[in-house]
Parts: sequence; C-alpha cells; structure tokens
Amino acid sequence: MRITIVLGPFKPPPPAPSGAIEKVWWKLAEVFAERGHSVVMVGPDHPDLPRGPSIGGVEYRRLPLLARGRSVKGDVVRDFGWSRRAAKLLPDADVTVTNCFWLPWILRSRRNRIRCRIGVLNMHVQRFPKGQMRLYRGVDRISTVSQAIVDGIVEERPDFTGRVALIGNPVDLGTFHPAEHGRSPEAAPRILYTGRIHPEKGLHLLVEAWRGLLASGRDFGLRMVGPADLGDGGGGPDYLRRLRDLAGDAPLELPGGVADPTALADELRTADLYCYPSIAARGEASPVAPLEAMACGLPPVVADLPQYAAYIRDEETGLVFTRGSGEIDALRDAIDRLATDHELRGRLARNAVGAAARYGIEEIATAYLKDFERSADELRRGRLET
Repeated sequence: MRITIVLGPFKPPPPAPSGAIEKVWWKLAEVFAERGHSVVMVGPDHPDLPRGPSIGGVEYRRLPLLARGRSVKGDVVRDFGWSRRAAKLLPDADVTVTNCFWLPWILRSRRNRIRCRIGVLNMHVQRFPKGQMRLYRGVDRISTVSQAIVDGIVEERPDFTGRVALIGNPVDLGTFHPAEHGRSPEAAPRILYTGRIHPEKGLHLLVEAWRGLLASGRDFGLRMVGPADLGDGGGGPDYLRRLRDLAGDAPLELPGGVADPTALADELRTADLYCYPSIAARGEASPVAPLEAMACGLPPVVADLPQYAAYIRDEETGLVFTRGSGEIDALRDAIDRLATDHELRGRLARNAVGAAARYGIEEIATAYLKDFERSADELRRGRLET
C-alpha cells in the first residue's frame, strides 16, 4: 500500500523537537514501512533531522519550518499557504493522511488534479472540533482518537457519522515500560506531570493541591516536565510566573521540555506518582502522556474528562477527580490517597500497565492499516460504480 502522511507546519518529526502528534505519526510511519508499505511523509525541515531523501525507511519531503505566533488565527492563516505548498509535493497514493487545517479544504474537489491521484483523503483530528468540520465535506475518512471527539464531530456534521474511524493514540512499549527497581523508600514521594506547561492543563490546580499537602505536613516533591514557550504550545513566561507565585517558597521543579523519548521514559520511571490535571473539556483529544505514564507503571490522577474513558477508569487504572467546586481539594485527596494506600497503588499500577499494552504501537498500526485498506477498497468500488 502507498501511504502519504502530511504533518502540519509548526513541528518536525523526531529526532528533532516534536509535538505529540508528530511523534505518533512518525512512529506509525516507521512501522508501516517495516511491514513493507511505501510511506512518504511531507513535513517541515529542521537542522536536527538527518539529511537525504529518506529517514529510517520513510521518504521525507521537506518544507520550511514555521514558528508559531502569538495568535491562533494568525497560525491558521499561515497554515493555508503552507498547505498549498504541501499539496504540490503529494505523490500518488492509496491513502493520504493529514492534520493540516487547510489541506483537506484545498483538495476538497474530486475534479482537482492532485485530489484525483492521492487516494483516500483521511483527515486526522486530535482536537475537539470548534466549527471547522464544515470545511471538510470533501474528505473520505476522518480518523480520531476518542469517543468524545467522535461525538463532537458528529454533533457538528451528522452526515459524517459513517466516515469517522476511532483508533486510539499509540504508546511505544519498547521505550515506555516499568522500572526494574523501585525508588528508595526513604526518598520523599515525587509527583510528576509531563506535557505542555499551559493553563488548559490545569497545572495551577496541581500546584495549589500540592501546597495544600505540604501545609498539612506531607512531604512531596513536584516536577513538571514540558515546554512552556508560546512557540511550543506552552503558556509562556506569564504562566510560569503564576505557577512559581503559587508555589511560593516550595521547591517546584520546572526543568523544561524533554524531546528524547528515552529520557522522558526515564523521568517517568523515577517518579512515584503521576498527575495529568487537564481540565480542557474541549481541548483534549486523547492525551498520549497519561498512556506513557501507565505503560511505566504509574497510575494517573486525572480530571473527569470523557476523553480518558477508554483507558483510565476510576479505581481500576487510575484515580479520577471531579471538576468544578472543590476540585483542588478533590485533586489533593486523590494524590494523598494514592501516596499512602500502597495496596491500591500496586493494584492500579498493574492494571495500568495492562491497559496501556492494548495501545502498543504495533496494535495501533495494525488498526490503521486495516482501516486504510477498507477505505481504499470502498473508494475504488465507488469510482468503478461511477
């Protein structure tokens, strides 16, 4: 099968500093290529990427990397020009997958010369839809990662019901796995968060809950690993100052982002507790970060967002706190309970590892390939009928 994957303009694939979506699709591309499929990826260039037309068995067609601006609307406008250039680099394919905002709209017409030869046009959605689904009438398939996003898509476009494929985000189980040895029992428990340092992630709630634990005489460390720069999707220096102000004289650790997956996995394996307190009901799709933590044996503490429902179940694979009035106290109590109830933590950790195993990269790659084959066959039959 000939598969084309088109990344957005703001993040390159690894080993360059990448976002979660870029890491996911690069790993999937490598698996597709290993299984004998012809894979072409179109994406932004970066000095940290190897030179040459191919990287790890995947043909890589490069465009200039764009830096994110301060305005989301401005980024969307710049995506249009980038998508037009990307369209000209598309090879003949059986399936073309993209998360670019404008590319599916540019290729919406089946009379478009490029559109006629790229096979199934698959729009990959990793954000809660906010009105943009009306632009995508011309797509053949929409892939997304949680039932909450499926429901949001269908709410905007009921006629898309039969076009949506639900396939979860994968986790690289070869990199993310439990530690062979636990941390020293004498060390103070350390709470870890991994992901963008942004207000929608609810990190201010986590800092306040942590301060409450310290004030009650509990001894915890708190480490938040992730990018904070606006250009990397973070909340910028103002949000960092807010977090430090909330922490006061408590030793909050903000080391920045970690691009290397192995180093990130090591961060997880040296933590005691994991918290992903995002409260962005219309911002999250199905975050990879909690899955990576689960694969490393850390049951996560999360808010009651439906996006987690497939793999984080309260009292089974993690602990879930209720958003709204009293959410800081609920978050604090969940962390304290997980820290002090060793039987609970051990049971949840075992279950979390098992749940994450269902989302291994090989399993998710197989699910995508089956969907690609089915949708390509449907497209061929539709063309023959016409």
